[in-house]
Formats: sequence, C-alpha cells, structure tokens
Amino acid sequence: MHDYTSTLDDRQAEAVLHTHGPLLVLAGAGSGKTRVLTHRIARLVGEKHCVASEILALTFTNKAAKEMRKRVAGQTSKTEANQMTICTFHSLGVKILREFGQYLKLNANFTILSDNERISTLKMIMRSSGKTVAQEDPTVFGSAISLAKNGNLSPDAYGDQNPDQRKVVKVYSAYQKILLKRQSVDFDDLLLLPIKLFTEHPRALEKFRSKYKFISVDEFQDTNTVQMKLTRMIVHPHYNLMVVGDDDQGIYSWRGAEIENIINFPRHFKGTKTVILNKNYRSTAQIVDGANGVVARNTKRKAKQIISFAGQGEPIVTYKAENEQKEVEWIVEQIFQFDKLEMFPFGKQAILFRANAQMRRFEEELRSRRIPYKVQGGSSFFDRKEVKDILSYLNFFSNTDDELSLARVLTVPHKGIAPSTIAKLEELAGMYKCSLWDAFRKYEEIRDDVDPNQYMSVEKFVGFAEEFIHRFSEQVPSKALRELLKQIQYIELVTAAYKQEKSLEMRLENIQEMISALEHYEHKRGDDAGLAGFLQNLTLKSGEKEEGPPRGVTLMTLHKSKGLEYPVVFMPILDDAVMPSKRSREEGLLEEERRLFYVGMTRAEKRLFLTFPKVKLIAKNEVKVRESRFLHEIPEECLDGPIGQQQDEEFQSFKDDFFKKMQGQFGGGEASDDAMDHRVKRR
Repeated sequence: MHDYTSTLDDRQAEAVLHTHGPLLVLAGAGSGKTRVLTHRIARLVGEKHCVASEILALTFTNKAAKEMRKRVAGQTSKTEANQMTICTFHSLGVKILREFGQYLKLNANFTILSDNERISTLKMIMRSSGKTVAQEDPTVFGSAISLAKNGNLSPDAYGDQNPDQRKVVKVYSAYQKILLKRQSVDFDDLLLLPIKLFTEHPRALEKFRSKYKFISVDEFQDTNTVQMKLTRMIVHPHYNLMVVGDDDQGIYSWRGAEIENIINFPRHFKGTKTVILNKNYRSTAQIVDGANGVVARNTKRKAKQIISFAGQGEPIVTYKAENEQKEVEWIVEQIFQFDKLEMFPFGKQAILFRANAQMRRFEEELRSRRIPYKVQGGSSFFDRKEVKDILSYLNFFSNTDDELSLARVLTVPHKGIAPSTIAKLEELAGMYKCSLWDAFRKYEEIRDDVDPNQYMSVEKFVGFAEEFIHRFSEQVPSKALRELLKQIQYIELVTAAYKQEKSLEMRLENIQEMISALEHYEHKRGDDAGLAGFLQNLTLKSGEKEEGPPRGVTLMTLHKSKGLEYPVVFMPILDDAVMPSKRSREEGLLEEERRLFYVGMTRAEKRLFLTFPKVKLIAKNEVKVRESRFLHEIPEECLDGPIGQQQDEEFQSFKDDFFKKMQGQFGGGEASDDAMDHRVKRR
C-alpha cells in the first residue's frame, strides 16, 4: 500500500487523509498547499475511492492547472492524470457549454471574445445607442458589465439594483443579444451561462453532476459570486468538496472576488472540516514574523499564526533614499552586487511595484547598468496585429456567426466591399432574422440594389469563404492556414506595410509562430485536432504568459507576484500616498491593501528590502514623502533598525564596506545564512 503522507507534516497529512464531506484547507504562504491538493487526489484514486475520470480539480490559471496535472501524474500515472478534469473555472465553463450549450441556443463552435474584441463590440453598440452614450468610455461600461456578470446579475437584475445606471443597462442588454446572434461569448459568460443553463435545465445539471465524485478548488479566496454559486451547484448532493486558499492573500475584490467565500465557507457547507497549514517552508522567520505582524491587524480574517521552517534569516531591510532617483540607484546597486559576488544571480531577484507606471525609472537604470531584466505580464502575443488578423480568419471559418471576425476578414486585405453594400446585407439579415454571413450567402437578392462591381465583389468573397470553410473542416488545419495565407498574399501585405520598420522581422516571426502553434496542437491531439479546439485552447491561454526560468531581474506588480517566490525581493516607492493606494483609502479597502503588502513580503525567501524616498517631485516641486503606514506595523525585532532613520552615507558604505567583507569570506555560490549576518547597520 502506497504511503501518501510520508513526506508531509501532521497538518498536511490530516488534510490528505480526509475523504468524504466538505474540507476547508487554510494554507498560509509557503505552506505546501499544492502538495496537499495533489497528494489527496492521488490517494483518492490510488485507494479506489473513485476512478481518475471522476476527479474534478479547479484552479485560476492554465499554468497552475498544468503544474497540478504534472504533480498528480508523478503520484499516479500520466494516463490517469490525463483522465482527470484539471482545469480553470473558465475552461470548465467551455466544457459545459460545448456539451450542453444547445439548451441555450448556443452551437458547439461558439467563439470566445478576447478583451479587445469585447471592447470593440461595446463601442459599436454605444455608437448606435445615441449621442450621449456614444461619448462615454467603453472600458467603464465593460467593467460595469463584467462586475454585473461576476455578481450573477442579468441586465434587468442589474437595473433593479442600479436604477441610476440606465445607460449601462441599455448597452448590457444589447450586448448580450448581439453575442447570441453572433454565437459568441465573453470570458464572464463562461461562468454565468453554465449557471443559467443548470438553473433552467435541471436534467443537464444532473447529467453533469453524475460525472464527478470528488471536486477540489484551489485559491478559493479568489472566487467570485458566480464561481461560488457554480461550485455549490455541481457538488450537490455528495458535497465531497475540498477547497484550499488563504484569506490573508485575497487581493482581487476589484475584479469581483469575494473574500467572504472562504471566510464563511463552513456556513455554506455544513459539517465542514477545517485544517490550517501553518508552517511556512519558503521564507525565513524574520520575513514570516514581519509579514504576520502586518496582516494580523486585519479584522476580516481567520485567526492563525504562521511559523517559519526556513531558518531565522536576516532582518528585513528598510531604506530611506534622499530622493526618487537615489532610491532607484540604491536598489539597482544591491542587485548588481548580489550578482557580482555570486550570492544571488539576477534571475533570483525581483522588484515588486504597486503599479506598472512605477517601473520606468528602474527599467532605465537597469538598462544603463546593462543588467538583464524582464517585465512580467507585458504585451500579449495575441494582441499583436498580425496575430489578430490570422485569428479573425480562423475564428470566422470555425464559427461563421462571429460577425466581429467577419468584419476584420473583409478588411485585411480589403475585399472591395463598400460599407453601403454591407449595410444592404445587414438589412437582408434583419429581414430574414439570420446572421450576416447567411445574408452574404443570399447575395443574389441584392443584385438590383448595388453596383455591379459591388455585386461581383460579394460573389467572389462568398466563393472564397465557402472554399476555406470547407478546407478547414476537411483538411489538416495547418495546411489550410498555409494555403489561406498564400491565397490572400498576407505575408506580402505585411512585408509591404512594414518594410521600412524594424518590427518587420518580428511580425513575420509571429506569423510563423501561429502556424507552428497549430502544427504543435495537431501533433499533440492527433486525429482529434480540429480548428474549434485549437481556438478554444488559444483563447483560454491568451491572457497568460508561459514563462521559462528567469535569466534577468523580474519586474512586476504586487498583484502579478501572487503565487511566485524569489530569494531576494525589493518593494520600492513605499510612499503612504501610493501604498495604500488612493482608491483603497477612498473606498474603505485598507484591509485588502494590507493583504497586498503581505503578499509582496511573503514572496521573499531570504532577503527582503522595503524602500521609499525622502522627497518626491510633483510639478517640479519637491514634496516630503511620508512612508507607508504598513511599514510601522512590522514588529521592530524583524527590522534591521528604526524606520526612516536617515541614511545619507549608507549608499557608499554598502558598496565599499559590506560587499568587500562578503567577497572576502565567500568565493562563490549563494550566501549561506551565516554569511547573511554581515548586513548593513543603521547609523
């Protein structure tokens, strides 16, 4: 009999050995929650409580799902791991809608809109909703609609709760109708529509429930109203539900996450067993105790005390620079010296910011010092023009009701069809209550209403589109894509447009990367490799970047850093006007801002540096900075000295004294805990 708990501590083992009924695992930072999740899944299958296909494990990113599947495979087998449903909530929504969408008049090849496509659709609706609406910001409307969906509110329900938001209600209602007409959904619909489906069609719900005996949800503190409701629906009647999360790391209320879902979990699921993982194996005691001291100030949390099992370590360094530029230079110098003395290479150091806009000075300084770096969460591959062009063709040939993609196909390259002709076809679509593409196929009916040349252009386009719709359904998709690019002379088009620009080579590489991605998908899926599946896979991953091992210093926001860890972490610009943010102060979200500060602190494994400038420049005037209030919540015994003590000469002393001592004692490799005893002393 395999021992699934031999490598676990007592509390981890307690969670892994739980079988039936609801289980809440409160996992402190660095406490091994993924290990607990995967060991329990392996035990359930290994001890024959269920077969692999009856396991459903939900998380929030494709990267996390991939890692979970890999770990489960190591405990069971690759075959069994592949039989399990291990995916994101949104991927589960796709799975449900592909199987049962016909109940909602949604065909199996529906298109999933990207964020850019969603905003474009809203712009189009707003333009036709009157002058006052057309002048509004579509992103504001998009955010309101997204929050409404995440709150499980239909347009009418949203209107009842927000009677002063009539414009949003009007756009929201029109938006949903257009999505259905185009056989498209947005990311929020992937969660909202399954609930609508299961509520209106209980038989579909029962059929889905019968598939899974054991359900797990990771990062439960990040769930919103819809995700909580969907979870409650699918776990009935057996309630074999395990959720893992940390209420102290709930930092996403701005996108609809409800911290109460994890705090009140036992109220929603009677008979809940609660296990607290309170041992941090990532960070040193100085860092863990310092972070605990901060987050303990929150009132909306489960009481817990996290204990470090990574040694005592070095005190947390706080540094007040003379000004903003000196702060940048000081941090970059520490980064340089850590790498130079082979204590911590660049790839093991990170700078975490409250907002993206704060990175500019640091990027400039890193470049001037020729220090390699990367910005986590930069511009997505899928937002590049040539990629969006190709995806529009693929989306349209997969789902001809996708009118947004059809609009792009008609213009890249331009098919010679005038707006007035498209207007006639839209009238035809309205008369027959059909899609725009179906109206194109009835083009003979507008022969007398358009110019003969326009009629020929429409006829030619219909022939072209029908040919490739057939090719993509019958041929290997990558072969059809190569033929498509050749026929529309797309590479020639891009070359002509960008031949004078440095970006041409990159754009051509992006086109080849799209072909390669399709070929890779075909190789992986074999005979099951269809265009619809490829597009679904791409769309669900488009918001994420699969990162390899870092080779340079990582720059990212605190929000992006959750779930990651680095031996050395710098948190700069800890100005009380910035951290906590203005919005959090105005909207009473100080506890979430404190949790964000806690998340940043607990990314650090061995060294943590918290810095702020003495003064900052506003409209060419120097303004005195008051350091973040959260710095004063760190227990004094965890710090290397009093916060805010002047350090005019310390920049040079750190370079000239501290690192010389380090270099004299250690010839290479990461510094040991003893080596770290030689630290900067406060004056």
